[in-house]
Amino acid sequence: MQFNLMRAFPYPVLRPDVDDYTDGQMQVIVDFNTEDDAATISANIFFQLNVKEIRDEISAGRAKYTVVFACRDTYYRYVHQSADPETKITFPAGKLRGEIQIFSYVASVSNITQYQCPWINNEFGSGPFNFPTGSILAIDRPQQIYLDREAFRPLQSIFMIVKDDALGKHECKIIGTDTKVHIKVHSNLKAIIDQARNNQSHRAVLMNSIYFGAVMQCIVWIQGKNGDGQRWAEIISQRCKSVGIDFMNDDAYSITDKLLQHPIQKVETYVFEGATE
Repeated sequence: MQFNLMRAFPYPVLRPDVDDYTDGQMQVIVDFNTEDDAATISANIFFQLNVKEIRDEISAGRAKYTVVFACRDTYYRYVHQSADPETKITFPAGKLRGEIQIFSYVASVSNITQYQCPWINNEFGSGPFNFPTGSILAIDRPQQIYLDREAFRPLQSIFMIVKDDALGKHECKIIGTDTKVHIKVHSNLKAIIDQARNNQSHRAVLMNSIYFGAVMQCIVWIQGKNGDGQRWAEIISQRCKSVGIDFMNDDAYSITDKLLQHPIQKVETYVFEGATE
């Protein structure tokens, strides 16, 4: 069904900006991520529902949390129902891309009788209320995202190491282009970096030095509105949104640390672990 605030139901439905219930709300959080194979996309879903009477119907097995994913680009549609407010869905590779619409409900899966809740608007009468199978008990606002697979790739993918012998042997210079961010270094240093990528401990050092500094510079640019319209900026902004980072109100260092998933852990694992004085 389509979300429509003006739609009339013959029974009370918990929904935003409509006073069928005088109190209570339902909010649904959907976070997309990629799996280890980098081709499969998953969604973590969390229903926040504070109307005990609706939750009781779910616990009794007469209703379920329901989420519908609709992808226009691939004509893919998937309906997921669960009694658990928190769940994870893994989608087949290639099924989701472009514009994704997400519709979230609580729906009855069997007849519900003798339902009562003190928060139901008196305009519906004193109840109790009956809900036939398939009835909507609660609705959240639909969500719409543009799913770009590139936004889920490692952030290093937006950077390109470029040699520039006008720089000193250990200097770096960060230059933003329309699509990627160039990290300019001396040709000797570039050769060392290229070789270091093949070793886990060396990659950990690179992540905490060159890449950490480059990502932080990008954050500073975006917060200062200097990345508008550029592809790399869109990818970083989308990644921040997907993992729930307060992009404009947090500092650049903290944002970078979260985006790179606390990269000092990799140094601890691959460099410091087992070290002696």
